[in-house]
Amino acid sequence: TRSTRNPHPIYNFLSYHRLSPLTVPTNIYETLDHPKWRQAMIDEMQALENNGTWELVPFPPGKKNVGCRWVYTIKVGTNGEVDQLKARLVAKGYTQIYGFYYCDTFSPVAKIITVRPFLVMATMRHWPLHQLDIKNVFLHGDLEEEIYMEQPPGFVAQGEYGLVCKLHRSLYGLKQSPRAWFGKFSHIVQLFGLKRSEADHSVFYCH
Repeated sequence: TRSTRNPHPIYNFLSYHRLSPLTVPTNIYETLDHPKWRQAMIDEMQALENNGTWELVPFPPGKKNVGCRWVYTIKVGTNGEVDQLKARLVAKGYTQIYGFYYCDTFSPVAKIITVRPFLVMATMRHWPLHQLDIKNVFLHGDLEEEIYMEQPPGFVAQGEYGLVCKLHRSLYGLKQSPRAWFGKFSHIVQLFGLKRSEADHSVFYCH
């Protein structure tokens, strides 16, 4: 007779005692009341300010501004414990109108037909492979369009209620952010002497 009892219950292999009691905030007021989440927002604002992402200006007549919101993430380490609380300011790109806020959004990405031969060649020639991750990558892209954004919720200083953010750098959520970032990256690596492939514009090489 077959037994219906599970010989390997899941609680023998999983444990929830290390899970953090922290939860992702649902509104700005809940976030500002929590010291660690509030500090995460301050760190993000400091990074945006150091990067020269925008300047506060009076709202020009006849223009439309883009909204923004905060997105919160709990980063968990390999041991299951909280590693970092991340707050990111994201523009409401879904409110942008084509032809008014942006035109081109396409950003080249490496084609798999290019990546495979490169990996084969690197393996055959014993080339070292390196990978890098750029922090806040989209914030390095320069905007060509004139875009105004409302001030971040929770960070409007007294006496600045009538001002808006005139964006100089791309921001997460904007339609043109991927293209703006690639334009900046392409320009910088070519200053270092790399050549861009005509067959695949996401590939750069040196002689």
